[in-house]
Amino acid sequence: MSEEDDLPSDQAILDFIDECETPPSVKEVARAFDLPQELRAPLRRKLKSLAERGAIAHQAGRKVASPEALPEVTVVIIRKIDRNGSLLAVPAAETDGTPPSIRIFPERRRRPRPGQQVLARLRRVSGARYEGRIIRVLESVQRRLFGTVTSGRGGLILQQTTRGARDTIMLEKHGVIPCREGDLVEAELLPRRSYLGKTARVVDNIGPADSPGAFSTLALAEFEIPHDFGEAAIAETDGMKVPPARGRADLRDMPFVTIDGADARDFDDAVLAEPGDAGGWVIRVAIADVAHYVRPGSALDCEARRRGNSVYLPDRVVPMLPEALSNDLCSLRPKEPRTAMVAEITIDDSGEMISHRFERALIRSAARLTYDQVQAWHEGQRDEVAIDIDDGVLANLFGAWQALDVARQAREPLALNLKERRVFLDDDGAPQAIVQHAQNDSQRLIEDYMIAANVAAAQTLTRATRPCVYRVHDQPDPEKMDALRDLVDAVGAKLARGQVLRPRQFNTLLAHVNGTPDETMINGAVLRSQAKAVYSTENIGHFGLSLNQYAHFTSPIRRYSDLLVHRALVDLLAGKTLPKDGLGGGAIDLIDVCTHISETEARAASAERRTVDRFAAALFAGQKGRVVKGAVVGVTGAGAFVSLEDGAADGFLPARSLPDDYYVLDGSGMRMTGRHNGLSVGIGDAVDVLVVEVTPVNGGILLSYIDRQGRSRPQGKKAGAKEIPRQESKGISCLQLAQEIGITTKVGVVHASSNQGSLR
Repeated sequence: MSEEDDLPSDQAILDFIDECETPPSVKEVARAFDLPQELRAPLRRKLKSLAERGAIAHQAGRKVASPEALPEVTVVIIRKIDRNGSLLAVPAAETDGTPPSIRIFPERRRRPRPGQQVLARLRRVSGARYEGRIIRVLESVQRRLFGTVTSGRGGLILQQTTRGARDTIMLEKHGVIPCREGDLVEAELLPRRSYLGKTARVVDNIGPADSPGAFSTLALAEFEIPHDFGEAAIAETDGMKVPPARGRADLRDMPFVTIDGADARDFDDAVLAEPGDAGGWVIRVAIADVAHYVRPGSALDCEARRRGNSVYLPDRVVPMLPEALSNDLCSLRPKEPRTAMVAEITIDDSGEMISHRFERALIRSAARLTYDQVQAWHEGQRDEVAIDIDDGVLANLFGAWQALDVARQAREPLALNLKERRVFLDDDGAPQAIVQHAQNDSQRLIEDYMIAANVAAAQTLTRATRPCVYRVHDQPDPEKMDALRDLVDAVGAKLARGQVLRPRQFNTLLAHVNGTPDETMINGAVLRSQAKAVYSTENIGHFGLSLNQYAHFTSPIRRYSDLLVHRALVDLLAGKTLPKDGLGGGAIDLIDVCTHISETEARAASAERRTVDRFAAALFAGQKGRVVKGAVVGVTGAGAFVSLEDGAADGFLPARSLPDDYYVLDGSGMRMTGRHNGLSVGIGDAVDVLVVEVTPVNGGILLSYIDRQGRSRPQGKKAGAKEIPRQESKGISCLQLAQEIGITTKVGVVHASSNQGSLR
């Protein structure tokens, strides 16, 4: 009998290593199995063999761990700070697939900021989840830069795309990547060799800054949004086709219709309504059965999870799924059979949900309608609108919607009056106009049908005690509420203290300022006070919608969260035993996935917003030297943010452009006033401003103050001019408002960056 026969099996050793919170040493492995000293050498040989086969990996300090495990001491990047004050981080080194989830517990003397790197000691909690303590906060230097190449003294200079960046950065001469003046480039900041200045090396040339599609390409690079599908994912779509009706409900004779924007390319939902036998209504919401095509663990699934969601930019869409699915097999095209997951919901005349059920079906959309067509029909313009469908179909849809609207009003969700900016482009991709877009009844109809289906999905999974990816929206943060109350007091309104807040209290406030000069400011402040809507396995309800149970079910083509909900419903309908992960096939950590897709959603919203800002600035490039009308939407210690042309764009009015004086902010942070001249500039004020400078690549518009005689003050500091003191401001640019909640709606994503108040 050999010494190796006295050792534990390979699997036993692997199981022990996998269960350890920190990588064990050889000595700790030996102690765990009570191995005597004479078996230490054979154990080392066995561990070496496991490492050579890739079953384990050696780590620092003669320790061993699972191949995919992080080293006990690792450099991580802080991504954000959660409500409990913990730091959420990811490894600084690149990892395959979804990065591990790392929660760092900060110390009072060492509190790094998001974006900083720290050296941390980790212990594994479970799977790819870690907790850690900070060893050392590392230097935080932004080394990845984007900008436009310009000519300067001594060579080419990088004009950064980040607003407010003033550093002069020389570009390395004779670099590997060629570039010339006017090109958009990605650059890497080089270590300083002297104190003369900063130098960067071009690592990618995106192309001329004025070329079509440059802004979108820049956003994809800046926010690291994947936009090319791998060969494996594309290959999986080959040969896919619509399955027969066998095993599905055959609903092809039902007159489902899709209602979307005129320029929509994918149709993932169709709706139908009929009067109930005993009153009320039966509504059906058919959603593309993406789960039939995208199976857990497949290359398509891995790609969809990595992307998290589709990204909608003004001139391009970056889909979550290849076009063979998103624009074809999973798009509910008219007159073509398509697989669908159908929610059948029975409501009473007051819109209250009586019952609901789900079934996998085969449907055939009867018509592809647009919001404008349906709205015109609703407003009585039926002779002018060519709709190839019986009037009764639309009449039933609106009849059921009126009942749903009664229920909506009864529960009083948060009713913010914010509009979405839409960019209109010409055939060459150049911006022609930016229009503030408000919802009409046809869009509200679809939104309420989708909300009803989302609620039904959440309730179904909750009642069946199945894991669910909920869409949650927490109550407002108390500190933000204190700031909001100060602002509300300043405009003569009230927001009660010491009470459990409900959306209706905010709605009362919004109604109080409706139609007043303070309306835009208060709407923005209320939005800013809200928590962000995120994905979670823990159901805390949806504050903004006044719903106890809510999930995203209606857009699996463009949101991975919805695909996960579909899979859970498919397993439930099939009567499958609850798997370990609750989603069938392939173990995944739902907590980590929820964190990941919440982050990809925020990333997409930031990219969309920045791109619209750049298009808006490009439109104003022709206004340089002209006086335009605007309204102050935010005040800071350095100046004021001004909304131009009814919200089409935002510009910055620096304090140095105001008449010479010492300007101070009031207690609410919403108005600054000169101590001697009495000039006052505050949120809500209408102003005439001169467009001084426009920089489309960073979305910046610099403005100058116009006095009553139509004169502007030259930019730059005059001799003897007094600077405004730097004070913390409670003002905010309207460009930042939607970021506070980070949500998108079905009707607010065609041309990106939605400022709507729908908290779906």
